[in-house]
Amino acid sequence: MNATSYRLRDVRVEYVGRCVLEIPALELPAGRITAVVGPNGSGKSTLLRVLALLLPPSAGVVELHGRAVGADSHDLTALRRQVTYVAQAPLLFHGSVRANVAYGLRARGVRDGARVDAALAAVGLPGFAERAAHQLSGGEAQRVAIARALAIDPPILLFDEPTANIDRAAVPLIESLLRQLGEAGKTIVLTSHNLEQAYRLGQHVLALRGGRIAPSPLVNLLHGRTVRREGRAYFEGGGLLVELADDVEVETIAIDADDIIVSREPLDSSARNCFPGHVVRLARAERGVVLTIDCGVPLLARITSHSSETLSLNLGARVYVTFKASAIHAAD
Repeated sequence: MNATSYRLRDVRVEYVGRCVLEIPALELPAGRITAVVGPNGSGKSTLLRVLALLLPPSAGVVELHGRAVGADSHDLTALRRQVTYVAQAPLLFHGSVRANVAYGLRARGVRDGARVDAALAAVGLPGFAERAAHQLSGGEAQRVAIARALAIDPPILLFDEPTANIDRAAVPLIESLLRQLGEAGKTIVLTSHNLEQAYRLGQHVLALRGGRIAPSPLVNLLHGRTVRREGRAYFEGGGLLVELADDVEVETIAIDADDIIVSREPLDSSARNCFPGHVVRLARAERGVVLTIDCGVPLLARITSHSSETLSLNLGARVYVTFKASAIHAAD
């Protein structure tokens, strides 16, 4: 069983009297990758700053490794050094790339050029050490900031949209690096606007909406309306007719990618929602394989690697997606 890195209890963050983050309870496991998703303004970056111990909450308790953290904690500096936060638009100092990557090490009284070079190589920037930081592109600057975090080698790393500004060709390298960090036992919390990326990287996916934790990840969103046929309630949207567990009026539903069963033939099961489709994208994930299946609308499903191999899945494969009515969440 994984230990817990963070526990949050009744945490609130307010800006100018407006609540921007409200989390009654949250535990984040140690040594795992947690992906946080949600629209702009949902509180993702605020949550990361709270976890980085840079933003004291207006109310509530934040525990790091079982110790309550407060602005008056006598060991706050030591606790902060267990965590490194990489912002979406990181600040680089004037001077060389080497000086930037070595900054955290120097602050700890460590001089180790080999660690700097290794960190730059890990983000695909070998040979960049002597370049001027102000001459870097936005994507290169973001990779240098990631290298700066790697050089420190903390047990916890927080990444705000780690690939948002990075060239598309370099995204697989950074994603692979994040997986390696998770496999090495680091606690990783990252935010992403890309739901597919969140499911590829995250062993746990957490959704924020309006500063609060949503009941399910906001994935596989369908917009439409409730209709009733032969005494049953259905959701009609995206060209699909989805049976609901309860007779409620909803305009948007979400279906968790982990609750979708993928098969080559229609399943003989109690799950009443079954739709044909074909695989349009397939990617190895931190926990299995992530599929994008076109059923008239794209649906995201995460299955085990064993299931993918057993089904002999590839691009274009004809499949069926099946999910129970209980897997559907109202997302209005």
